[in-house]
Amino acid sequence: MPFIATGAILGYVVGVLVAARPVADEAAQRLANYSFNSQAGYLGLFGALMGALAGAVVFVLLDRRT
Repeated sequence: MPFIATGAILGYVVGVLVAARPVADEAAQRLANYSFNSQAGYLGLFGALMGALAGAVVFVLLDRRT
């Protein structure tokens, strides 16, 4: 369980950092319709999901090794 929780927390942080990055050109125009909170929420949730999945995979691989 600690592997999954750590992966989810790290994934959420990475997702929020991706949402906070500066964007230029036409991507900025497309993202202008969404607030930062919406972007951070969606990307944070997606990052948490991917981080939890990665943490679970690491746990299974380490468990099989021992």
